[in-house]
Amino acid sequence: MWNAGRETSSPETALSEKQAKKEKERLIKELQLITEERNDLRDRLRFLTERSMKNRPHFRPNPYYEDLERMEEAVMSILHNLEMENTEVHENNHKLKKEITFSR
Repeated sequence: MWNAGRETSSPETALSEKQAKKEKERLIKELQLITEERNDLRDRLRFLTERSMKNRPHFRPNPYYEDLERMEEAVMSILHNLEMENTEVHENNHKLKKEITFSR
């Protein structure tokens, strides 16, 4: 009577469970192989791209960029000269104010 509530597994169910387990194991192995292959290909791609970056001929910069760099150097030089001139004018102005104050 204690077996009345239990279902007994039929031979067909046991066979399909075995087939399902085998199929699961097969799919797991296939997934592992695919993952290994993907990782290997990723490593090879990384190696090839790094190597090709190192072996590339030097990239010729844009001529407009070179012109802009030269213009920036010229502008910075002019700015520096103006700052120096401004400092001199400020010092001269300060000296003249002292002389005016002294002469009064």
